[in-house]
Amino acid sequence: MRPLTTFPLAAAVLAAAITTALAAPTSAEVKRTLKSGDQAAVSQLLGQLHGQLDDDAVKAILDNGPRLKPLGVYDDLVKALATARGPALEALIKGGYDKQKRPELRFLAVDALGRIPEAAAEKVLVEALEEDADEAVAVLAARSLGKRGTLSAVDALVPLLGRLESDAKKARLVREVNAALCALTGQELSVAEDWKNYWDANRDKFQPPAQASSDDAAGSQTRDRNALDRMRRERPAETRTMERMRDDEVIAIKGRSDKVEQVLKALNLPHQVKERSEFDGLELDPARQILVMNCAGTEALSDAGVAKVREFVGRGGYLFTSDWELKNVLARAFPEVVAFKGESPREPKDGISIKIRPHAQHASHPLMRDVFPLSTWTERQFTWQLDSRSHLVADNPLLVPLVVSPDMDDKKMGSNVVAFTFTFPPGAGGRAGATGKGGRARGGVVLHVSSHFKNQKDESGDGFALQQILLNLIVEKQDARRAANSR
Repeated sequence: MRPLTTFPLAAAVLAAAITTALAAPTSAEVKRTLKSGDQAAVSQLLGQLHGQLDDDAVKAILDNGPRLKPLGVYDDLVKALATARGPALEALIKGGYDKQKRPELRFLAVDALGRIPEAAAEKVLVEALEEDADEAVAVLAARSLGKRGTLSAVDALVPLLGRLESDAKKARLVREVNAALCALTGQELSVAEDWKNYWDANRDKFQPPAQASSDDAAGSQTRDRNALDRMRRERPAETRTMERMRDDEVIAIKGRSDKVEQVLKALNLPHQVKERSEFDGLELDPARQILVMNCAGTEALSDAGVAKVREFVGRGGYLFTSDWELKNVLARAFPEVVAFKGESPREPKDGISIKIRPHAQHASHPLMRDVFPLSTWTERQFTWQLDSRSHLVADNPLLVPLVVSPDMDDKKMGSNVVAFTFTFPPGAGGRAGATGKGGRARGGVVLHVSSHFKNQKDESGDGFALQQILLNLIVEKQDARRAANSR
């Protein structure tokens, strides 16, 4: 047996080893590693900086931000910066936001500040929401405030919503602040006056909701299994409302070629599936329902079915269509808006993979929320599988193109539109696509995507982009119904 006197010595050696292992990296080590371009080394360094950040380390991270973007360490950056306190927090606020000209670094700073409980961090979030010129930063600030669970966050958001409502250019932020207030309070209101009345009556009884862990709240775009996972993290109140809907609120009409119901099933969203032969006899409720018309190849609707579609949308219904439904349904039901341009090439038979991006003028459209990442930190090329002989739409000022492809804009195709929308009737508040208070559509809404939506059951290619656009359509319908019921 070893003498007992050796144990204190061994314990001391072990403690010294642990202390050495946990010692904060020196300023020189931080700068050298951040400049190395070594993803594994940078990730390890950021883990070592948890809880040991000083103002020099924060400054080094911000100074090297642009060279860190390609390394894919965004989540590690946010987690490390979220431990900033004292002088490190002051450096994050001043260097990461107050004096920062690069919007992607302000985005990073706001993401980290949203996880820091200090009042100084919350003050920056409110400032960013109301004043930041970059919409992505302002949107992130709104969502971060919605997760804080503080009385002061509600105090700031209620009057701010009133100011935002007076600016038509702030429709996106109006929606985000409403969603934040819903998440904070559990209420489902939609205009500043109603929120003020609610808050005046309930402020003294406010109980903050349970908060998600910092890992659950982290701005990860790498762990989501589908677009609904991302919405649960970023837009929890809207997600809860969507998951509570009745199955007869989304009616999918079967198609021979496309199967959007597979995507709905993969997302575990309530819906009903009907045979195409049943359509003429279906009773539809435009005030509540979204109608999904799958591409059915040459199986066209009857004239009565086409008239039924036009009436459904004209009375406020929301319609989603894919591929050949452009010519077979939309061009027949809405000839003043939609005209068939032609088809994509027949060869190759399996179609082609094309790059997709938001239309420059409509990137902030309500249906485009989160279709593409908020921030430039995720630099990946999104693609869409364009099947052979996909239907293409002719230009029309009444159409609102949402998603386009630079690979389609050539003499062979003549149209680069992958997804478009319009409201109907065109005279409801002006041109098709016109919106009312808070950016909500007036009248019914049509959303169409080229090719087959069933390809979008997972992240491959488009990063859930087209999944998200369908989820946004569902959210928009729910918002429109609540707005109609409140009038």
